[in-house]
Amino acid sequence: MLDGYEDIIRKFSSGQISADEFESSFLAKFKHDQNQVPSREFEILDSLFADVDEYVADAELRESVGGISADVLRDRAQSVYRRLYG
Repeated sequence: MLDGYEDIIRKFSSGQISADEFESSFLAKFKHDQNQVPSREFEILDSLFADVDEYVADAELRESVGGISADVLRDRAQSVYRRLYG
């Protein structure tokens, strides 16, 4: 279930990739993951999926639609990383 997620989340959490790169990579991985089964790990990744879905890069658009910023997304990804990988 967790194969391939650690590297993506770690790189974003540590600032090695941008929020836009993370959004693209994470969404592609999550949407095409054939190993998703109900579990604690799935619930955590699913919550991050919802956060990624809320991410809006453009500040004006983000304000009008109520999305989250790159900084908020990074904080949430860091929390997920700690929960999944310690």
